[in-house]
Amino acid sequence: MSDRFTEKLRQRRRRSRWRIAGVVAAVLALVAAGWAVWFSSLLEARTVEVTGVEHLPAEWVVRSAQVPLGTPVPRIDTDAVAERVATLKPVESVRIERDLPHTIRIVVTERSAVAWVDRSGTPWAVDESGIAYRPLNSRPTHLPRLDVDVDDREVVAAVARVAADIADGDRELLGDTDVIRAETTDSIELALTKRRTVVWGSAEQARPKLAVLRPLLQIKARSYDVSAPERPTTLK
Repeated sequence: MSDRFTEKLRQRRRRSRWRIAGVVAAVLALVAAGWAVWFSSLLEARTVEVTGVEHLPAEWVVRSAQVPLGTPVPRIDTDAVAERVATLKPVESVRIERDLPHTIRIVVTERSAVAWVDRSGTPWAVDESGIAYRPLNSRPTHLPRLDVDVDDREVVAAVARVAADIADGDRELLGDTDVIRAETTDSIELALTKRRTVVWGSAEQARPKLAVLRPLLQIKARSYDVSAPERPTTLK
């Protein structure tokens, strides 16, 4: 009995030592893996890739991103990189992706123009939020010009919203709209082709205004008032 008891005790001790050795080995493997990921050159950032740009030069994005090349990719603060890229005016949104082992990918969505505005003789593209975000080589014929005080952000935003609503709801009307003008957010007017004017009012109720304006334009007139879409009028 004594010999059997002693042998069982030895077996238990051996199993215990193996379990401890296994745990130690696992911990060491995790430490080694962590070191390789976070501190070694195994996964260091070597390349910055930019996608989604059309008008914005990719090198501008890379310069603004300030990705710390040589830093392990998992350690790079992608939120900070995104914030830096987002300061570029043509950027509407940005997403940063880690593409292991060595690449940081910057996915950009550029702003889309719904109108343009003249700034000191240079046409600038304006997006639906009213941001003038890039200069243009020439005056676009497919977009309306905004005749507003470019320093009045509230008015610019309201007029740009109208341009976006027309673009979404009636492309034909957008093609007929030469100028959208306003002095206040409630005095928006459309200058159409053939010397026609539409009194739009505020930027609100775009859908009902568009719904009544299309048949109203079939009436020959020089002015159409849809500022109160439930009571549209014309002036010959």
